[in-house]
Amino acid sequence: MADLTNPHDRFFRESLGREETAREFVRYYLPKPVVDHLDLETLEVCRDSFVDAELSTHLSDLVFRMERSGGGGAYIYLLFEHKSHPDRWVAFQLLRYLVRVWETTAPRETAELLPPIVPVVFYHGHRPWSVPVEFAALVDTPAELVRYTPRFEYTVADLSQYADGDLRGGALLQASLLALKHVFDDDLPERLPGLLKLLTRVTSSPTTLGAVEALLRYLCGASVHISAEDVGRALADAIPEQGETIMPTLAQQWIEKGKEQGLQQGLQQGLQQGLRQQARAAVIEVLETRFGVVPQSVAAGLAHIAQEPVLSMLHKRAVLAESLDAFRSDLQQALS
Repeated sequence: MADLTNPHDRFFRESLGREETAREFVRYYLPKPVVDHLDLETLEVCRDSFVDAELSTHLSDLVFRMERSGGGGAYIYLLFEHKSHPDRWVAFQLLRYLVRVWETTAPRETAELLPPIVPVVFYHGHRPWSVPVEFAALVDTPAELVRYTPRFEYTVADLSQYADGDLRGGALLQASLLALKHVFDDDLPERLPGLLKLLTRVTSSPTTLGAVEALLRYLCGASVHISAEDVGRALADAIPEQGETIMPTLAQQWIEKGKEQGLQQGLQQGLQQGLRQQARAAVIEVLETRFGVVPQSVAAGLAHIAQEPVLSMLHKRAVLAESLDAFRSDLQQALS
């Protein structure tokens, strides 16, 4: 089974990491002047990731390279925000990652200048993305020092701003976006048959069935509203012939992860792991908001705590602590 502690990352990479789907995403969800400047037929998915390990619980990324219509190469840096609410510091994180992309890609480029990078934030929370998209908005800069402050904007692909019927692209892209948009909704079981039918509407090829399995792995790992019975009913409704083979495959994947009691027990255990991971991510998020970048040692310490009451206590301490050092002291006491 997929790593249930971070199902968003895996599904994001499985769905938008396909070059055909990536081309559709760029074509339909980036500003038209940007799209018109790019030769999408030359798009390639780069396999490097630039997200810090301590931030990977709520951030994932993909990099696309392509040629520009006027000559030369360009990159699209796609940062996926797992959290359910906007993060005002994402521009600062983007600045760090853009520099890393240039450091990695510059030796491959033959031109004397660095290639342009279009930063895009992909967001699937319920609340609209409402924070400034300019990096300069994060810096307290008087007019006399403006010229010394980095200035760039990022584009936001905010799923909360799209009605379901307005989502564009092929069946795989539409189904992936709908899954990401509604993964936290309590009516997800009712939506599931429609998602599967959308995926299998055109063909029932092995590629399509693989996409069905990837979608089900994601929804079962990331949603608290879906059960094994919901999956079985949706498969019987959408693809009754193939469903009989997919369900045992999914069950076996859970069993291979040590969940010998079958699919439902595996689902519950995976969800418990996911909840603990979300609790750790919530602590780090508060610390980042209050004190800036959180050291890897703090994230590593939190990773060793599995008791949910202790994580809840540390979340409160993160809100109330006078300093990051004070929280470190609380964390050390919890670990001892």
